[in-house]
Amino acid sequence: MVYDEKDAFNRGAKPIYRPCHCQERKHLKNRFKNALIPEEFEHARFGNYQQDAEVQQTLFQAIQKYLQQLQQIIDDKQEINSLGFMAIYGESLIREMSGEDRYSFKQKHNNFGLGKTHLQMAAAKWIINKILVRDEIAPGQKSKFDRGCRVLCVSDVTFMDDLIQAKMMRDEGKTLRDLLHGAFSVDVLIWDDLGKAKWSESKEGLYYQIINERYRHKKPIIFSSNEDQGTLSDKIGYAAASRLFGMTGGTDHFLYEVEGEDFRLRKER
Repeated sequence: MVYDEKDAFNRGAKPIYRPCHCQERKHLKNRFKNALIPEEFEHARFGNYQQDAEVQQTLFQAIQKYLQQLQQIIDDKQEINSLGFMAIYGESLIREMSGEDRYSFKQKHNNFGLGKTHLQMAAAKWIINKILVRDEIAPGQKSKFDRGCRVLCVSDVTFMDDLIQAKMMRDEGKTLRDLLHGAFSVDVLIWDDLGKAKWSESKEGLYYQIINERYRHKKPIIFSSNEDQGTLSDKIGYAAASRLFGMTGGTDHFLYEVEGEDFRLRKER
């Protein structure tokens, strides 16, 4: 299993820079701090992810399969590099139904409470601990040394609100550039609840900037959404969605459409 600490990727004869133990621990601590993993998921691990239902087993196996290939994906800068968990019937579609129809349809086609965020945060920790990156220092020339993988976790509503507020700040765009640079430059961007924010033209433009930049530079995005492919395209824009779905390789590769019972309600019962 990829979460086992004994598991390691074979990097062949490629030389690896190994700093002293104290320096290595400091760099690891900084990567965890900069990843912005929410406090409520501080203890999220693959080992404590509940797999009571078939859909949870599907999600768990999907992220394991993806992580097993992630080192090679990053090393080779592969075009199919991202992972997405989506609804079969999106939240926006269900909200448009009448009250009684909405309730019964939601019961049959629920996408909430499946543990997607738990898996994303567990993946963030695993990636920080396990994945190594070798920077390109000139066209066609890579550094001699590896470094730890940089990860950023964002929650859609909060992230988009921060970007919109930054656009309105009177600082000549510095805050906005800093926020966008973080989303552009990290090795792996983990985007929770993508498409949850209320649509606006400004937000659609920001979605495109971030996704297109990562698409151009073949940098992975691990995302979850309670929208389906159609409703997410409405929320983030068709150009951004096209690139994002292309980065996953579609449902033949790393795009998973899932539904099942809300485990929070099951726990209450």
